[in-house]
Amino acid sequence: MPSVIVAWKGSCRDPKIRNRLLGHLHRLAMQSDGYLRSGQPERPGFLNLVSEQRGVGLRPRANIETIDRPIPGSILVSSYISPSPEALIESAREAGLTVIDRQDRTYAPLIAIDEGRLAGLDFKLFDPRGIYPGEDRMSFVFLECPKLPFLDGRLVEIASMEDCPTGEGETLPSARAYLASPSIHLRYFLEDWTDCLISWVMFFFIGDFWWHRSEEMQGYGDYRGVFQELQSARGGAEAEEASFDAVLGTFSQHVEHWIDEVEGWAKSEQG
Repeated sequence: MPSVIVAWKGSCRDPKIRNRLLGHLHRLAMQSDGYLRSGQPERPGFLNLVSEQRGVGLRPRANIETIDRPIPGSILVSSYISPSPEALIESAREAGLTVIDRQDRTYAPLIAIDEGRLAGLDFKLFDPRGIYPGEDRMSFVFLECPKLPFLDGRLVEIASMEDCPTGEGETLPSARAYLASPSIHLRYFLEDWTDCLISWVMFFFIGDFWWHRSEEMQGYGDYRGVFQELQSARGGAEAEEASFDAVLGTFSQHVEHWIDEVEGWAKSEQG
């Protein structure tokens, strides 16, 4: 079974709802950070080699980044932050913004804005195998630009211009930041769990949330029924809290299982 890129998109312009969501997600970030700080399990040589090779050239980052800052100057925004990039581009053109079409049509057209603010959370999700350095983070960072309502409140991932893909011979204008669609690279570990987490985000916080794993909105039909039943029985606030407690508990179960697996591989390698 191949690896998967889980990508998510959505918008929330209400600071109170965003702060409530981020408060929950910070608990997840802290739980993941606890595993990262306690040290990686002993790994077999091939996993260490993969992690080292894929990590070459990556800048060091904190396990948890709490973000609340303005971005002065030019910002390039990927139109793929929306599940309907064509509509986003049309809105940008109507607002008089510069839209940068790409030579290679597999790359997202870019929207140039001259100011914005970023607020949210970006954290590294623990994986005892460490096989996707740099692609193992979850971004729930919101772009704030009230003058541009079609962009305001959208979820983004903060990247550098070096991270923006370009075609052969293509030159992009300089910018202070490049904002892309959030995503994470998974293989076996936490794939189904991610469906649960993201379904929880959609049900309780971001109604226009969209994601793709192997298919669009994977698992939401099942999880929605569970959340609705819990909400009917215990009320919205208690259902929100209890279901996230379950998300955290399941995360720990997966992590502990895979730590044992990885340590078992290392022991087998040693004979």
